[in-house]
Amino acid sequence: MSWIQEWLAAHPAPPRQARPRGVEISYSQARAYLDCPWRHKLKYVDFQRSASTPASSLGVSIHRALEAFHRERADSWERLLELYEESWVHYGFSTPQEQMEWHRQGEGILRTYLDDEARRKSEIVCVEREFLFPLGPHQVRGMIDRIDRRPEGGYEVIDYKTHLDFETEDEAAQNLQLRIYGLGVKECLGLEPAWLTLYYVAAPRRVTVPYDASQEDEVLALVERIADLVALRKALKPETSRCPECEFRARCTHSTAK
Repeated sequence: MSWIQEWLAAHPAPPRQARPRGVEISYSQARAYLDCPWRHKLKYVDFQRSASTPASSLGVSIHRALEAFHRERADSWERLLELYEESWVHYGFSTPQEQMEWHRQGEGILRTYLDDEARRKSEIVCVEREFLFPLGPHQVRGMIDRIDRRPEGGYEVIDYKTHLDFETEDEAAQNLQLRIYGLGVKECLGLEPAWLTLYYVAAPRRVTVPYDASQEDEVLALVERIADLVALRKALKPETSRCPECEFRARCTHSTAK
Protein backbone atom coordinates (compact mmCIF):
# COMPACT_ATOMS: atom_id res chain seq x y z
CA MET A 1 0.00 0.00 0.00
CA SER A 2 1.36 3.42 -0.98
CA TRP A 3 1.61 6.31 1.47
CA ILE A 4 -1.29 7.98 -0.36
CA GLN A 5 -3.52 4.93 0.11
CA GLU A 6 -2.55 4.78 3.78
CA TRP A 7 -3.40 8.47 4.24
CA LEU A 8 -6.76 8.09 2.50
CA ALA A 9 -7.61 5.13 4.70
CA ALA A 10 -6.78 7.15 7.81
CA HIS A 11 -8.82 10.17 6.62
CA PRO A 12 -12.22 8.92 5.39
CA ALA A 13 -14.27 10.94 2.96
CA PRO A 14 -17.19 12.93 4.38
CA PRO A 15 -20.68 11.48 3.79
CA ARG A 16 -21.93 12.30 0.31
CA GLN A 17 -24.79 14.41 1.69
CA ALA A 18 -22.22 16.45 3.62
CA ARG A 19 -19.96 17.17 0.66
CA PRO A 20 -18.96 20.80 0.89
CA ARG A 21 -19.14 23.58 -1.60
CA GLY A 22 -16.01 23.68 -3.67
CA VAL A 23 -12.72 25.26 -2.66
CA GLU A 24 -9.66 26.11 -4.69
CA ILE A 25 -6.59 24.08 -3.79
CA SER A 26 -2.96 24.09 -4.89
CA TYR A 27 0.00 21.82 -4.27
CA SER A 28 1.29 24.22 -1.59
CA GLN A 29 -2.03 24.10 0.24
CA ALA A 30 -2.20 20.31 -0.01
CA ARG A 31 1.38 19.97 1.22
CA ALA A 32 0.69 22.25 4.18
CA TYR A 33 -2.36 20.19 5.14
CA LEU A 34 -0.45 16.93 4.86
CA ASP A 35 2.36 18.32 7.02
CA CYS A 36 -0.02 19.67 9.66
CA PRO A 37 -3.66 20.77 9.37
CA TRP A 38 -2.96 23.62 11.77
CA ARG A 39 -0.13 24.89 9.59
CA HIS A 40 -2.60 24.97 6.71
CA LYS A 41 -5.16 26.81 8.84
CA LEU A 42 -2.69 29.46 9.99
CA LYS A 43 -1.38 30.08 6.48
CA TYR A 44 -4.40 29.72 4.21
CA VAL A 45 -7.42 30.30 6.47
CA ASP A 46 -6.09 32.84 8.97
CA PHE A 47 -3.69 34.29 6.36
CA GLN A 48 -0.81 34.59 8.77
CA ARG A 49 2.39 35.47 6.97
CA SER A 50 5.79 33.94 7.59
CA ALA A 51 8.90 36.09 7.66
CA SER A 52 11.13 36.23 4.59
CA THR A 53 14.50 34.54 4.86
CA PRO A 54 17.64 34.98 2.75
CA ALA A 55 16.99 31.61 1.10
CA SER A 56 13.35 32.39 0.27
CA SER A 57 14.19 35.83 -1.11
CA LEU A 58 16.96 34.39 -3.26
CA GLY A 59 14.62 31.71 -4.57
CA VAL A 60 11.95 34.24 -5.56
CA SER A 61 14.58 36.50 -7.18
CA ILE A 62 15.98 33.69 -9.32
CA HIS A 63 12.55 32.42 -10.35
CA ARG A 64 11.49 35.91 -11.43
CA ALA A 65 14.72 36.54 -13.33
CA LEU A 66 14.51 33.24 -15.21
CA GLU A 67 10.86 33.82 -16.08
CA ALA A 68 11.61 37.25 -17.55
CA PHE A 69 14.74 35.98 -19.33
CA HIS A 70 13.00 33.14 -21.12
CA ARG A 71 9.79 35.04 -21.73
CA GLU A 72 11.65 37.62 -23.81
CA ARG A 73 13.82 34.87 -25.36
CA ALA A 74 17.02 36.56 -24.30
CA ASP A 75 20.31 34.67 -24.47
CA SER A 76 23.09 36.85 -23.04
CA TRP A 77 24.64 36.89 -19.58
CA GLU A 78 24.44 40.69 -19.51
CA ARG A 79 20.67 40.62 -20.01
CA LEU A 80 20.17 37.88 -17.45
CA LEU A 81 22.17 39.90 -14.93
CA GLU A 82 20.04 43.00 -15.65
CA LEU A 83 16.85 41.03 -15.10
CA TYR A 84 18.27 39.57 -11.89
CA GLU A 85 18.90 43.09 -10.59
CA GLU A 86 15.36 44.12 -11.50
CA SER A 87 13.92 41.00 -9.86
CA TRP A 88 15.96 41.12 -6.66
CA VAL A 89 13.93 40.79 -3.43
CA HIS A 90 15.43 42.92 -0.65
CA TYR A 91 13.62 41.39 2.32
CA GLY A 92 14.79 38.87 4.89
CA PHE A 93 18.42 39.97 5.31
CA SER A 94 19.79 41.03 8.67
CA THR A 95 22.57 43.27 7.30
CA PRO A 96 23.58 44.84 3.98
CA GLN A 97 26.65 42.61 3.99
CA GLU A 98 24.48 39.51 4.28
CA GLN A 99 22.34 40.72 1.39
CA MET A 100 25.43 41.26 -0.77
CA GLU A 101 26.70 37.76 0.00
CA TRP A 102 23.41 36.16 -0.99
CA HIS A 103 23.21 38.37 -4.09
CA ARG A 104 26.64 37.15 -5.20
CA GLN A 105 25.53 33.58 -4.55
CA GLY A 106 22.58 34.17 -6.86
CA GLU A 107 24.87 35.53 -9.58
CA GLY A 108 26.89 32.33 -9.39
CA ILE A 109 23.74 30.21 -9.67
CA LEU A 110 22.56 32.10 -12.73
CA ARG A 111 25.96 31.89 -14.41
CA THR A 112 25.97 28.12 -13.84
CA TYR A 113 22.41 27.92 -15.14
CA LEU A 114 23.20 29.85 -18.32
CA ASP A 115 26.24 27.68 -19.08
CA ASP A 116 24.09 24.59 -18.64
CA GLU A 117 21.30 26.00 -20.81
CA ALA A 118 23.79 26.55 -23.66
CA ARG A 119 23.94 22.76 -23.98
CA ARG A 120 20.17 22.34 -23.95
CA LYS A 121 18.62 20.63 -26.96
CA SER A 122 14.98 20.98 -25.91
CA GLU A 123 12.65 23.79 -26.96
CA ILE A 124 11.06 25.90 -24.22
CA VAL A 125 7.33 25.87 -24.83
CA CYS A 126 6.29 28.14 -21.96
CA VAL A 127 7.42 29.52 -18.61
CA GLU A 128 5.40 30.27 -15.46
CA ARG A 129 2.34 28.63 -16.98
CA GLU A 130 -0.74 28.60 -14.80
CA PHE A 131 -3.26 25.77 -14.82
CA LEU A 132 -6.73 25.37 -13.33
CA PHE A 133 -8.92 22.30 -13.62
CA PRO A 134 -12.04 21.00 -11.85
CA LEU A 135 -11.94 18.12 -9.38
CA GLY A 136 -15.33 17.16 -8.01
CA PRO A 137 -16.76 20.37 -6.51
CA HIS A 138 -13.25 21.86 -6.25
CA GLN A 139 -10.69 23.58 -8.47
CA VAL A 140 -7.00 22.64 -8.62
CA ARG A 141 -4.65 25.53 -9.40
CA GLY A 142 -0.92 25.65 -9.94
CA MET A 143 1.96 27.45 -11.65
CA ILE A 144 4.54 25.46 -13.61
CA ASP A 145 8.02 26.95 -13.87
CA ARG A 146 8.68 25.61 -17.35
CA ILE A 147 7.52 23.17 -20.02
CA ASP A 148 9.96 21.93 -22.67
CA ARG A 149 9.47 19.94 -25.85
CA ARG A 150 12.24 17.39 -26.24
CA PRO A 151 13.98 16.82 -29.61
CA GLU A 152 12.75 13.22 -29.75
CA GLY A 153 9.22 14.41 -28.95
CA GLY A 154 7.29 14.54 -25.71
CA TYR A 155 6.74 17.30 -23.17
CA GLU A 156 8.87 17.74 -20.07
CA VAL A 157 7.39 19.44 -16.99
CA ILE A 158 10.15 21.26 -15.08
CA ASP A 159 10.21 22.67 -11.56
CA TYR A 160 13.18 24.83 -10.56
CA LYS A 161 14.86 24.25 -7.21
CA THR A 162 17.43 26.66 -5.79
CA HIS A 163 18.51 24.45 -2.87
CA LEU A 164 20.85 21.45 -3.03
CA ASP A 165 18.77 18.86 -1.20
CA PHE A 166 18.63 16.49 -4.14
CA GLU A 167 15.89 13.92 -4.47
CA THR A 168 16.63 10.49 -5.89
CA GLU A 169 14.83 9.26 -8.98
CA ASP A 170 12.64 7.06 -6.79
CA GLU A 171 11.73 10.07 -4.64
CA ALA A 172 11.07 12.24 -7.69
CA ALA A 173 8.77 9.56 -9.10
CA GLN A 174 6.64 9.96 -5.95
CA ASN A 175 7.00 13.75 -5.73
CA LEU A 176 3.47 15.05 -5.21
CA GLN A 177 4.18 18.47 -6.67
CA LEU A 178 5.48 17.02 -9.94
CA ARG A 179 2.58 14.58 -10.14
CA ILE A 180 0.01 17.36 -9.68
CA TYR A 181 1.80 19.54 -12.23
CA GLY A 182 1.79 16.68 -14.73
CA LEU A 183 -1.95 16.40 -14.23
CA GLY A 184 -2.30 20.15 -14.70
CA VAL A 185 -0.51 19.98 -18.05
CA LYS A 186 -2.78 17.17 -19.17
CA GLU A 187 -6.11 18.36 -17.77
CA CYS A 188 -5.83 22.07 -18.45
CA LEU A 189 -3.30 22.59 -21.25
CA GLY A 190 -4.23 19.59 -23.36
CA LEU A 191 -0.65 18.32 -23.54
CA GLU A 192 0.56 14.80 -22.80
CA PRO A 193 3.44 15.03 -20.30
CA ALA A 194 6.18 12.49 -20.93
CA TRP A 195 8.75 13.58 -18.34
CA LEU A 196 8.79 15.24 -14.91
CA THR A 197 11.96 17.06 -13.86
CA LEU A 198 13.36 18.66 -10.72
CA TYR A 199 15.94 21.13 -12.03
CA TYR A 200 18.45 22.05 -9.32
CA VAL A 201 19.74 25.21 -10.96
CA ALA A 202 22.60 25.79 -8.50
CA ALA A 203 24.29 22.46 -9.27
CA PRO A 204 23.22 22.28 -12.13
CA ARG A 205 21.54 18.92 -11.90
CA ARG A 206 18.31 17.47 -13.25
CA VAL A 207 16.42 14.59 -11.72
CA THR A 208 14.04 13.36 -14.42
CA VAL A 209 11.48 10.57 -14.30
CA PRO A 210 8.86 9.37 -16.80
CA TYR A 211 5.31 10.56 -16.26
CA ASP A 212 3.28 7.63 -14.93
CA ALA A 213 -0.37 7.91 -15.94
CA SER A 214 -1.24 4.91 -13.77
CA GLN A 215 -0.80 7.13 -10.68
CA GLU A 216 -3.34 9.74 -11.76
CA ASP A 217 -6.41 8.35 -9.99
CA GLU A 218 -4.48 8.03 -6.73
CA VAL A 219 -3.22 11.60 -6.85
CA LEU A 220 -6.64 12.97 -7.78
CA ALA A 221 -8.24 11.05 -4.90
CA LEU A 222 -5.71 12.49 -2.46
CA VAL A 223 -6.13 16.08 -3.60
CA GLU A 224 -9.93 15.84 -3.60
CA ARG A 225 -9.95 14.32 -0.12
CA ILE A 226 -7.73 17.09 1.23
CA ALA A 227 -9.97 19.71 -0.41
CA ASP A 228 -13.07 18.09 1.15
CA LEU A 229 -11.50 18.18 4.62
CA VAL A 230 -10.25 21.74 4.15
CA ALA A 231 -13.74 22.87 3.14
CA LEU A 232 -15.32 21.14 6.13
CA ARG A 233 -12.61 22.39 8.52
CA LYS A 234 -12.25 18.85 9.85
CA ALA A 235 -9.32 16.76 11.06
CA LEU A 236 -7.52 19.76 12.52
CA LYS A 237 -5.45 17.70 14.89
CA PRO A 238 -1.95 19.27 15.00
CA GLU A 239 1.02 17.25 13.80
CA THR A 240 3.55 18.28 16.46
CA SER A 241 6.42 16.27 14.98
CA ARG A 242 6.62 19.00 12.34
CA CYS A 243 6.88 21.86 14.83
CA PRO A 244 10.70 22.30 14.74
CA GLU A 245 10.61 23.06 11.00
CA CYS A 246 7.35 25.07 10.92
CA GLU A 247 7.53 28.79 10.19
CA PHE A 248 4.72 29.39 12.71
CA ARG A 249 6.31 27.49 15.61
CA ALA A 250 6.89 30.64 17.68
CA ARG A 251 3.22 31.69 17.69
CA CYS A 252 1.13 28.56 17.11
CA THR A 253 -0.80 27.56 20.22
CA HIS A 254 -0.03 23.88 19.54
CA SER A 255 3.70 24.34 18.97
CA THR A 256 6.11 22.15 20.91
CA ALA A 257 9.13 24.02 19.59
CA LYS A 258 8.69 27.58 20.85
